[in-house]
Amino acid sequence: MKYLQLGFLLTMISMSIFAQSDIRKVDFKNFTYLPHCAGEETQKLTVKNGEYSMKKQMQEYVDRLYFNIFAVTYGDIDGDKTDEAIILSTCNTGGTGNFSEGFIYKLRGGKPQLIERIGGGDRAYGGLRTANVVNGLLVVERNDPGEDGANCCPELIETQKYKMTNGKLVEFGDATKRPIYQTERVSFDRGTSGKTMTISVAAGDGKRFLVGAKAGQHLTVSAGNTKAQIHLLEDARVTEGVNNWVAVLPKNGDYTIEVVNPTDEAVTVVLIIKIQ
Repeated sequence: MKYLQLGFLLTMISMSIFAQSDIRKVDFKNFTYLPHCAGEETQKLTVKNGEYSMKKQMQEYVDRLYFNIFAVTYGDIDGDKTDEAIILSTCNTGGTGNFSEGFIYKLRGGKPQLIERIGGGDRAYGGLRTANVVNGLLVVERNDPGEDGANCCPELIETQKYKMTNGKLVEFGDATKRPIYQTERVSFDRGTSGKTMTISVAAGDGKRFLVGAKAGQHLTVSAGNTKAQIHLLEDARVTEGVNNWVAVLPKNGDYTIEVVNPTDEAVTVVLIIKIQ
């Protein structure tokens, strides 16, 4: 009996030590952070199920704050054979801006300690998308507005790699950029003025389709899925319908049809494009 009790005690001690030495056991969705939230000063926020929200009536306005943890990944960045936790967040202070920021935590003395921050930005301007450890390097993807982009709508994804040197993140190599959505040129069969395509769009992703047309022609586009959103990126006089629209085209050239899936699941879309 004594041996059984001793064995049980050793097992419990071993499990306790393991829990205190594994960063993956920390619940970062129920945790206290010190984000900047678009300001120079940090503030202490405790999230529950990944979220924190505050609304306070002031004398002349309503003070609001929303903080969200949208990604938690792990990997060995500093080369010590143990993983660090990489957490990505967004913060909204009541306006249109959504400011992202990343945190890197390491277990020291059995407790998670913030060792570095990952700079983000506001939506299209540097907003964080992903952060993962690949071959010992931290690979961060950010939004980029491109030449003609706006705050709301990124056109490119910038990828930058970082190496942990003397406890600090240092850029490793040059940043690269790629279009945010895959773009495909659409051509019609001879003797036809339209095309029907069945496409799959991943959760939170989108696709773009280029069509050539002439000034004065009517471009009609519809999507046979109410979950998808379809847009014309160029300027034109557009008449909206139920998940379809007709655009009177102002000039000769290419026009871009964007199909976006804002949901959390992949969708299949029957896309119908006509030019008359």
